[in-house]
Amino acid sequence: MTDQGPTAGPLRLGTRGSLLARTQSQLVADSITAATGRAVELVIVRTEGDDVSIPLDAPSRPGAFAAALRDALLDDRVDLAVHSFKDLPSAPLPGLSVAAIPPRADPRDALCSRDGLSLDALPRGARVGTSSPRRVAGLLRARSDLQIVPIRGNVDTRLRKVRDGDVDAVVLAAAGLQRLGREAAVTEFIDAGIVLPAPAQGALAVECRTGELGSQMAAIDDPATRLEVTAERSVLSGIGATCTTAVGALATWIGKDELKLTVEVSNHRGIVYSRISRAGRVTIAGEATQLGAAVCDQLAADMS
Repeated sequence: MTDQGPTAGPLRLGTRGSLLARTQSQLVADSITAATGRAVELVIVRTEGDDVSIPLDAPSRPGAFAAALRDALLDDRVDLAVHSFKDLPSAPLPGLSVAAIPPRADPRDALCSRDGLSLDALPRGARVGTSSPRRVAGLLRARSDLQIVPIRGNVDTRLRKVRDGDVDAVVLAAAGLQRLGREAAVTEFIDAGIVLPAPAQGALAVECRTGELGSQMAAIDDPATRLEVTAERSVLSGIGATCTTAVGALATWIGKDELKLTVEVSNHRGIVYSRISRAGRVTIAGEATQLGAAVCDQLAADMS
């Protein structure tokens, strides 16, 4: 099949079934249609990560949110799949390529608390809901008195736990709340100086079979976002991170062609906590990867 990909009927775009996933996928579908004229239909794919019956303390399942979508691509049940890029494993999967990375939304974490309280203003011993090792590490660095409550579910489920008093606050990705029109629930956008976001947080990845649809998806690809997330995600493979590794990374432009990459790692291979920033000229993916590698080299020194 040529790079033009399937031509009969609308493009089939695989998505998870949650409201956030469908909202994000519809945004991508609309942008594809606007840029290429191709009709796009959403195909709901249930993923293992959606199974809330699995205990929170069960062994982690790398790529649980992405695996079923990738299977659907490889089996030709869908033509494209949309992932929250932070949920996509860092190792590429043979036969698949990230054909487009649309412009990134707000990469920060957001605190959603009762009574509009900020992180500093939460009462001593407040119960904060999150199951992210990265967020747990950052929150406890800022407030060692907090009680962390493992939590799972979609955005509304987590916000309901705050309203019902099960927890005093939850931490969610700002981008998801913004895309759902739920910014009013945010009581504080957490500064990156307190907790760095997950690598590629706020970005979406549009994946397809290698050799198909690449030229068409280029129309919705944002080069600046692609370079940012390439630098951030290169750290994951560089330090051998897993989905239980507490690692944050954020790349920001400090000039037309200069990217600053800040990374923090907690409780990883002898590192109690390390935060490193490096800057360099980045105009192509290889230079973004090199910037990430330079940070990893420094982290490796800390681990030795």
